[in-house]
Amino acid sequence: MASLNTLRTKYGIVLSVVIALVLVAFILGDQLSVQNRTAQMPEDRAVITVNGKDVKASEYAKYQELYRETGLSADAQSDLAYEFALFNAYSKDALEALGLGVADADVKSYAKIIGEQWANQYLMYGYPADVIKSEVERRWVAGLPTIDMSLGYTKFTDAYAAASYVNRLEVEKQMREANLTFDGRYVMVPYSAMPEVTVSQEEIEAYYEAHKQPSKRYGERTLRYVTFDIEPTAEDKAEVENMVKAVDAQVIAAAGDGEAIKRAVRSIGGKADTYKLFSALDAEVAEAVKDGKNYGPVLVDNVWKASYVVSDVKAPKNFEFEVVTADNVVAAKELAEELIANGGDFTKLETAVDVATGVRNMENMNESDAANFIGRKVGDIFTYTFNNKPAVVKLTKLGDADRFVLTADVTKRVEASELTHNNIVKSVNAFVKDAGNSVETFDAAANEAHYQILVTTANRNDYTPMMNRERSVRNIPASRSIAVWAYDAPVGEVKSFHGQNVIYVAIVSAINDNKYDAINARAIENTLKHDKQYEAIASQLAMGAEIEGATTGKFSGVKFADYSVDGKYDQALVGAIASSRETGVETKVKGANAAYVFVVDAINGEVDLTAVDTERTPSMTQRESQMGQAAVEALTSKANVKDLRGEGEI
Repeated sequence: MASLNTLRTKYGIVLSVVIALVLVAFILGDQLSVQNRTAQMPEDRAVITVNGKDVKASEYAKYQELYRETGLSADAQSDLAYEFALFNAYSKDALEALGLGVADADVKSYAKIIGEQWANQYLMYGYPADVIKSEVERRWVAGLPTIDMSLGYTKFTDAYAAASYVNRLEVEKQMREANLTFDGRYVMVPYSAMPEVTVSQEEIEAYYEAHKQPSKRYGERTLRYVTFDIEPTAEDKAEVENMVKAVDAQVIAAAGDGEAIKRAVRSIGGKADTYKLFSALDAEVAEAVKDGKNYGPVLVDNVWKASYVVSDVKAPKNFEFEVVTADNVVAAKELAEELIANGGDFTKLETAVDVATGVRNMENMNESDAANFIGRKVGDIFTYTFNNKPAVVKLTKLGDADRFVLTADVTKRVEASELTHNNIVKSVNAFVKDAGNSVETFDAAANEAHYQILVTTANRNDYTPMMNRERSVRNIPASRSIAVWAYDAPVGEVKSFHGQNVIYVAIVSAINDNKYDAINARAIENTLKHDKQYEAIASQLAMGAEIEGATTGKFSGVKFADYSVDGKYDQALVGAIASSRETGVETKVKGANAAYVFVVDAINGEVDLTAVDTERTPSMTQRESQMGQAAVEALTSKANVKDLRGEGEI
């Protein structure tokens, strides 16, 4: 196997190719994306607007294509495409203006670093140099369209995090909170002990105006909807049953012919994949196989199931071997003959070869693959396809023998036929037409057709771009498309959506246009009453003062992280005590349900101010990490973005 230094020498070619590809990428740009989808777009409308600049559907489709084969969820792919669109429409120019744009030198430097990292990763797994070269090139080309975004955001994140700072007072505060505890005495006067006070409606309204909070439900859509279940008819059920039983008849007629059995099963979407340990079979299948029978067909939870034995063998659990790859099948056969002739000694071959070791497990091996190993013994030599290349194999060790079974399995769900589905769609279309464009006509149509009307909500705050989360409407499973539509739909808009074996028809019946939380008059009244009661108490509140309804107590070991003092759950009191810097001082506190005055008699523990600089290091690291995580959001939040994406583009 090549050494690391040898590989790096060879890999110099790869780096040259990578850098060349970088330059080509700057010329080709979006041509690297698959563009045939854009021709299919019915309307090149704006799907996102950034600071008045439109991102058209054709452009957004190319962004989506970059993430099409990632294996991520539809929402995750959409969020990545959204992020890339926002970068091109806003962040790229913003970074240039900050002096943090991505230059050719940045890309070339990154290409060299990442190329070596990838090469070393493949080297660890024993990949040959030519394969490493092609894999690195493939990965680089795949990432080229978004490299400006990756490097640009990295530069901004580093700069943003570097601007963080934790001063000495913050560190000292953290040290005090962590190391000090407090002992002392207190007097408490509950507000309930005070005479009742009154609060006017004008005072309540003034307080609300001064303290009103943005509503998390602003823009929330209330939806009314009906459902059309897509269920198979009796005819549909009979058709699937006849189909499964016809396959069963073909299997019986095959009389053990494995290939015929597999063809019959695959004709209705069944599978005959790999060997399984007999002990790993489903209990009902194992019971049938044990008696020399097939399992099924049986109907279980609306699914027809059957398992037909194709092969039942006793074989080693694994096969260890030495292996040499060849340029082609003919060369492999010649090499095998030479190896057999010299007694299986690879060192005596006429041409020197690199010998590797390998192992194959019988479990999960397909039938054609297993045919190369079943019945073999240690020392056997044969040709075999190893890592997609012709190879010569010499068995060196066999695992313990066990029973393995290959079955052809039918799993056929009973579903509504195309005809049934089309009839349901016709009913849906008729209802949509009757539903009109108002809540009144929607309800009338539902009542006329005897459909139950259900209600739910879609809240824009549930949807956060770039968070890689699935969107949904409350109480409707897999309702991403409904949620996306609802975020921008006006009152009276009606639309139908396909779900899992169901079609929903929904109407936006109301939109919450309150930008602020509604006034909670009772809570405000209580707050203002407590304020007035505290003011009445505060003038006479003192340690030792005789106040009607007052109680006294002691506290010990109070620290900043506590929730209570002497059983009194009042964060204001805890915070005030833990903030004390000297003893013997009377301090008044307005609590949630009582007024307090306390004296700290002892401050326990130490704060070594000479260690502030040492303690600042982890705090700085944590602060930089937090700022780094928030950097991109901080940058993009400056853009005025209108998300106009709808069903089909998301």
